[in-house]
Amino acid sequence: MRKAFTLIELLVVIAIIAILAAILFPVFAQAKAAAKKTQGLAQSKQIGTALQMYLNDNDDILPPYRFTANTPINPYYLKLKAANDPKAARYDTDGASTKNAYFINQMLDPYVKNDQIWISPGNSKGWVNFQDKGTWDAGFFSYGGQNSYGVNNYLLTAISPTSTTAPMSASSVAEVSNTLLMVDATYYNTLPAQRKGMAFCKINGYAPTGASYPHYWKHLGNNELNFNSLGNADPDDASNVSVFKNIESRFSGVLNVVKVDSSAKALQARKLVYDLRNDPVTSIWNPLKTACE
Repeated sequence: MRKAFTLIELLVVIAIIAILAAILFPVFAQAKAAAKKTQGLAQSKQIGTALQMYLNDNDDILPPYRFTANTPINPYYLKLKAANDPKAARYDTDGASTKNAYFINQMLDPYVKNDQIWISPGNSKGWVNFQDKGTWDAGFFSYGGQNSYGVNNYLLTAISPTSTTAPMSASSVAEVSNTLLMVDATYYNTLPAQRKGMAFCKINGYAPTGASYPHYWKHLGNNELNFNSLGNADPDDASNVSVFKNIESRFSGVLNVVKVDSSAKALQARKLVYDLRNDPVTSIWNPLKTACE
């Protein structure tokens, strides 16, 4: 009576299993990636819904992406400090600028009530309120409040006690269903690539004229902009091939966006980078849909 497989039979079985694994593993990986993208889109939609509730309670005025003061106002820091939580020491030693800032995710917190919404499933270095991943500049520990979504700098502004500008009204946005509010990113504010060989595109009173702002498209997706080594700002430059690879790695070439009307949609990452350059007037980044100044 036969009691065991022969060596040849075992090798055949092992070969079959290896072939099946080679076929199925990529399928499982694709299914996992699709599930993450769907979850990320759902989270983006919840952020959009929270924005609409914020607008209803604030006379249709869009929130700033950051409010800064002369004394500590960061609600997460104040909560830790009041509870004598040791984490507060990180703000005291490494987050001098963060303590005096109130970020958009914290402004929307009463309507979201779930910090995890701000951590994208496609961002392995995602954090919210307390930075436990990645690196930071001196004084900017936990800066931005979260690092999975960036707001449109042409739409939202930063406010301080000395500000001369005020947040715009949602009703003054020309096409709320075609204006980007927030997008998958690794920094809390972002921009598209600027026009090649031309002046900065000034929209809604804002012109990205600082040394780093032309590089802010590099915040998109999972790319992390190194402020100490900015590189070439032109997305067509060969040095930015790896940047695009990182951007597109968030959700296999697409990024989830939240629009001003609270809708959420997945769009091609490269299109978002080039959208302003291709047509500034109709660009999803342009809240006024008028020519650049």
